[in-house]
Amino acid sequence: MDMQLSLNFQSDWGINNAGVPQGTKFGPILFIIMINDLELASSSTDHWKYVDDVTISESLKKNEVSVLQSDLNTIERWTVNNNMKLNGKKCKEMIVSFVRSENDIPRLLIDGLPLDLVPSFKILGLTMNNKLKWQDNTEALVKKASKRLYIIRVLQRCGPPPNDLLLVYFSMVRSILEYACPVWHTLLPKCLGDKIEKVQKRAFRIIYPKTDYEDALNIAKCKRLVDRRQELCAKTFKKILKPDAHLNHLLPPLREESHELDLRHNSNFTLTKCRTERFKTSFVPAMTANFNSK
Repeated sequence: MDMQLSLNFQSDWGINNAGVPQGTKFGPILFIIMINDLELASSSTDHWKYVDDVTISESLKKNEVSVLQSDLNTIERWTVNNNMKLNGKKCKEMIVSFVRSENDIPRLLIDGLPLDLVPSFKILGLTMNNKLKWQDNTEALVKKASKRLYIIRVLQRCGPPPNDLLLVYFSMVRSILEYACPVWHTLLPKCLGDKIEKVQKRAFRIIYPKTDYEDALNIAKCKRLVDRRQELCAKTFKKILKPDAHLNHLLPPLREESHELDLRHNSNFTLTKCRTERFKTSFVPAMTANFNSK
């Protein structure tokens, strides 16, 4: 049972067909319990559950048959059994392929209708495209962060000290520009990195008018965003080095002569053989090479 309340208004009691109580301490726990039994039968596919969102994927070799529709049917049956319904209009399909002759992959269906085949989509705040490039994500971050600069501009007219404006910039603008940067930083070409840096330059022109960018960085004791992203990637990689880290299994094996991880030892990891530049510059291979070089 639930009731909607607002100022001078109270609805009648109604019955919820599904869901959990919202705005309660046990709401998140009850929701986890409710979705915890969602499992897929296919061992060749992966799935990730993020609260009310589920993403499934599979990797196919040439001429292999997709089993993704079978897993999608499993999810659809699960929602029906739990008094829910998949919204086919919000479900998207994206195919990532770099081969010249793509597999004849059948379209995915929900309720007999094909899903929208999109070139890009947003997942947990990251915009991914079917070429595994980060232009779409960069443009989205820059657009969102640029809008936040208006707040700093309005506050600047009130005459606060620069340090106060810096705090606003750090919390409301820079946090957007660095969101999930370990995922995309090592893959980012210089032209896109420059677009992100320009947002910080604009912010510093507001906070420190008539001051050169390099001088403003020194005054604020800040670093260029490219340097900060590299440091954040290094911190993330250091966390992954711990044996109990969730992503530790992604690391390549240690060299045979290195029986335990010695952070002072040079070249601890075997370098992963990379057939493409795209994989070579992705987070784990790139940061492994960077770690070995120190």
